[in-house]
Amino acid sequence: MTARDKTAPAEAAPTETAAGVLPVPATPGVGGARSRRGFAALLVAETISTAGTRMSQLALPWLVLTTTHDPVTTGLVGLAEIAPYVVLQILGAPLVDSLGGRRVAITGNLIAAAVMGTIPLLWAAGQHQLIPLLALVFVAGLVRGPADSATRVMLPAVTADAGMGIDRGAALLDGASRTASLLGAPAGGILIGLLGAANVVALDAATFAVAAVLLLVLVPGSAGITTDPEPGGHRLEEDTTSYLAQLRDGFHYVLHQRLLRSIAGMILFTNFADAAMSGLLLLLWAQHRYGNTGRLGIVIAVMAGGAVVGSALVAARGAHLPRRWTFAVSFALAGAPRFVILALPTPFWAVLAVWGVAGLAAGTINPLLSAAEYETVPRPLQARVLSSVGGLAWAGIPFGALLAGVLVNATSLTTALVVGAVVYGVATLDPFLRPAWALMNRRADTPAGTLL
Repeated sequence: MTARDKTAPAEAAPTETAAGVLPVPATPGVGGARSRRGFAALLVAETISTAGTRMSQLALPWLVLTTTHDPVTTGLVGLAEIAPYVVLQILGAPLVDSLGGRRVAITGNLIAAAVMGTIPLLWAAGQHQLIPLLALVFVAGLVRGPADSATRVMLPAVTADAGMGIDRGAALLDGASRTASLLGAPAGGILIGLLGAANVVALDAATFAVAAVLLLVLVPGSAGITTDPEPGGHRLEEDTTSYLAQLRDGFHYVLHQRLLRSIAGMILFTNFADAAMSGLLLLLWAQHRYGNTGRLGIVIAVMAGGAVVGSALVAARGAHLPRRWTFAVSFALAGAPRFVILALPTPFWAVLAVWGVAGLAAGTINPLLSAAEYETVPRPLQARVLSSVGGLAWAGIPFGALLAGVLVNATSLTTALVVGAVVYGVATLDPFLRPAWALMNRRADTPAGTLL
């Protein structure tokens, strides 16, 4: 994605601000070719960059695992990238407010391209030391955090310009990401065997550069600027509060908004389990069961294919779905069953069936969640609040693969998969039980910031 989330099912997005300010409404039917250009460019940039990210998501840990043969070291590389990503998603929010989402997204993608492109150069020169690799992925995480926050902040503006509702816009963007995963995962598995893992990382670097160019040339300069005029012609005053005060405002809103608190709390645990799966457990399963990445790519592609269908369903019918219960059932199906099926001695077709259903369910999650969040948080605070929610929800990701590696070394792969299933299963009970999740069903015409 445009320098973005690498773990699949759900990332949280959050926000808050001045009472009585309405979210930017779409005006169906008014988006002309020029106004649709920005939204189309965002979709294409997301698709290209996510395809590259999905390839390197396999290639980079495979590169480390086959070089060191150590699950803990493999998890450590993931920690080095994701930890700064999470921190800078939060700390970089005022920067997005000040500079604008488009500028931050372009800059972040360009730096990510340069940093990721350095890794295959080092490998080609025979420099396989761990410390330089950790340093490079650390810098990549630093720049990708604010860039991904900026991409989300641009979405409401380009969606409104295109004349569509936020439910549909969020679903189409998520569908673009899922389609890219559908293409990138099997391509990564195949290309690792043909070109080598280091060269696949080079392809990921190229996709960041392409995404940056698309955003620079085709997305309007006003996209992601939170001081744009609001409906009715009233221009919001530019925020002149201090950096620390802006950060405090974001967290304050999250802590006092019941739905956002619930989102961040639940997804903290599901993202932790997802990071363990995508960063290590799935790789070890493929290595132990088949000895290569070929079937690994197929499994990920099947899930991504199901997710594309799920996103398409939300894009077509999302406005008519009961958000809370669709979200709750989908999350339950998308999580724990994936861990259970890998822990059992089942045939490959059974794994594909379970992961396909999980993908179909996962495809509905992010669009429903994003639509509820955008409606809940007024536009001037979206950068800092959504970043705060996202940062809290991502706080467990840096440790997922690392702790999974420790658990595998101490026990077994099967035990680690069972523990992951339990963590995921317990976490996904929350939307069924906690009353705050009913706020997902808030109508779009309800003033933002009123449901606390």
